[in-house]
Amino acid sequence: MIQSPLESFLARIYVDELARNRFLANPREEATRAGLQPNEIESVMNIDRVGLELFVSSLKRKREHKGRHK
Repeated sequence: MIQSPLESFLARIYVDELARNRFLANPREEATRAGLQPNEIESVMNIDRVGLELFVSSLKRKREHKGRHK
């Protein structure tokens, strides 16, 4: 399955703390650098930052839980 640039960008900021910090510091620049289309850039500019951090925390817990049960 081929991911769109937007899907790849979101996946990266979900799992890569440095990428997420760069995004949070300058969302437009990072979205542009990722090759997103203007409408996609506008969408990620309005991302719910609290929701983003909650989702990242949830992913971390799931990975930790999965790692303990292998």
